[in-house]
Amino acid sequence: MRWLLLVILLVGCEVPNNKLHRTPKEWPTVNLPLSLRQRNWIGNQREGSCTYASMISLLRWQGQYRLADWVKKNCGNGADPNDMAAKLNQAGIRYAYTTEGDVAFLEWACNTRRGCAITVLGGKHMVVLVHLDSNWAGLLDNNHVENIIWVPRATLIAEWRASHGWSVTPVGSPYPPMP
Repeated sequence: MRWLLLVILLVGCEVPNNKLHRTPKEWPTVNLPLSLRQRNWIGNQREGSCTYASMISLLRWQGQYRLADWVKKNCGNGADPNDMAAKLNQAGIRYAYTTEGDVAFLEWACNTRRGCAITVLGGKHMVVLVHLDSNWAGLLDNNHVENIIWVPRATLIAEWRASHGWSVTPVGSPYPPMP
């Protein structure tokens, strides 16, 4: 009887854009659990290790825990693209990067749910880009891993390009989307 009542109530109801049949999109795209987020640390040269902390979070997100542990043990302090490439090559980590401020790279990294580390603050800091859509960018700052920072897309792209336009991501398989 309840089933019949439900059918009667739904007859004639219009579902706009078939919304009931769409799979909800995960928000943010790289929905990194707090337990996988790596905090920044001070290396042996008294510099922050934001570049490597960002890479560790991304490696964990992609299920590469041993490689993330290797990076934590063997890397630290500041790094530029050449330093990072040498360390990643040493560890046998597959990666992709840009130093050209190519927004298509950021879109690819987020659309494939890999995310990417990006430079900000004039190139003095690196954070994880966990979401990028037509309006918003979600950032995970390794100095404050508790919350995602949401900024307008255009603001993020301008800041990133003004900060040398460097972005890097491991090329692995991220966790599947939430059901």
